Amino acid sequence: MAADNDLDTFGEKDLETIKSASEESDITVVVQFDRNAFVDQTNTIRMAIRNTEVFEEEDLGETNTGDPLVLRKFIEESVKAYPCDKLIVILWSHGSGVDDHDVYEKEIIRKRYFVPPTEIEEIALGFDDTAEDFLDNLELQKALDVSVKIDVLGFDACLMGMFEILYQVKEQTSVMVASQHLEPASGWDYHKILNELDTSSTASAMGKQLIAFHDEHHTHERRDVTQSALNTVAIEEVTQNLDIFAKILREELKKSELLESRKDLEYTLRNSQFFNRRDYVDLVDFVQKVKSRLGLQALDSPANKLLASLKELVLANHTIGYFMNDANGVSIYFPNESRPFKDTFERYEQLDFVEACPNWLKLIKWYWL
Repeated sequence: MAADNDLDTFGEKDLETIKSASEESDITVVVQFDRNAFVDQTNTIRMAIRNTEVFEEEDLGETNTGDPLVLRKFIEESVKAYPCDKLIVILWSHGSGVDDHDVYEKEIIRKRYFVPPTEIEEIALGFDDTAEDFLDNLELQKALDVSVKIDVLGFDACLMGMFEILYQVKEQTSVMVASQHLEPASGWDYHKILNELDTSSTASAMGKQLIAFHDEHHTHERRDVTQSALNTVAIEEVTQNLDIFAKILREELKKSELLESRKDLEYTLRNSQFFNRRDYVDLVDFVQKVKSRLGLQALDSPANKLLASLKELVLANHTIGYFMNDANGVSIYFPNESRPFKDTFERYEQLDFVEACPNWLKLIKWYWL
């Protein structure tokens, strides 16, 4: 629980929920809770919880949740102290998807990408206000490079349900559970998780259950809510299909008059499902709209293959709210309405996904250049 920020009080509420919900649960919960300076207890506390009791507690002093070694040490030491048949790791904090912009940098104006010569126009996690640090996507991968396999990796955080993030952690987990959109402050249903989750089942089955719990938990919310479970087994096929799709899309658009083809793609992008910010686009909805609206015959087969593989990738998905109707479970970065920030784009180019799917980056660059 990286709560050394403005989420501290929400973290405290979730912790109390976990304690009370553990009364009849056979799950051992280990929590590492880093708190903000405005509360009395500012140190990081690690505690083991079972049957409403904190039966082991350790004061770790002040820690930096933006340091990958802190998270890695927490996972390794917890598993060693409490051996388990199934391991679920939930990262609780703010999230900003693939935008690794340093929010603590004393900079007034962020630089735009591709300037000059042509003037064309937040994955960060675990923000620590005391250390003025956070985990970017590369650091997250290092933090999760542990000696044990994580059955389910969950993000009780905003905007983390992105394909690039899933690709970055694919070696560390079997299933990733995250929200494409903003995560409600009330977060996950820890009461149901501790009392109803079938830990004897597979990681995929547990992922599906977690989505069902989340759906029921937020059914009566008067806001937009999403959550999905993503299967890392299918990720390589999706990546290959996406690379082919992006390559053919760019080639076909380049054949036509440049201005008109860019406008066609811009119209499609602006009408695709997005999440809080317009450069986080639902991948399934985007592909479907490209296929139906652009009318490029050469894209029919690669688009169909990509959509079929995405069905295997998304194990379960739920949405609440009119504005989330076209949310299908996994989003992707495509700067469209505003010019991309230089720091976002440069960090994006370092992700493993970009190396594995180079034609997606080429498509984005063609669109802007």
